[in-house]
Amino acid sequence: MCLRLSVILFGLAIQGSFPASSTQTLRQRYGQPVSETFLVRPGIVVTASYGANGDTCELVISPKEPDGMIKRWPGSQTIDDKLLKKIEEELVPTPKRGRFKVSTFVDTFCPPENDCAGGEEDWENVVMYANAGKIGTRYEVIQWHRNECNPKAQ
Repeated sequence: MCLRLSVILFGLAIQGSFPASSTQTLRQRYGQPVSETFLVRPGIVVTASYGANGDTCELVISPKEPDGMIKRWPGSQTIDDKLLKKIEEELVPTPKRGRFKVSTFVDTFCPPENDCAGGEEDWENVVMYANAGKIGTRYEVIQWHRNECNPKAQ
């Protein structure tokens, strides 16, 4: 009897020490997530970050790296440009982006690999940055122009 009770208590103690064992336990303990990652195509994920109202503030489209990191050095995987355009259109259809403002090339120095080259499109409702690095499009960041998404602007 004591052995059985000890095993049950030990099991409860172990279970209580791993509160992040499922999405349900995390949500019960901490509430709704501020970001989530979805598999949108085999080998490609999108990570969505949300504002206080629950609206999407940022999407990061990237290859699903084996170690879970979005940006790795050296040799991060790339996304086919035609496929990336299809995913963009699914996530933020052109009419939802608002009026097109400007497109620019970005060539910023950022160590250690100096790999911040890319292109940026600024729309009325979103800004879209595709990181090209030296080997092709490695990831894209889509950010909404909303007050809840940019608390510094308020």
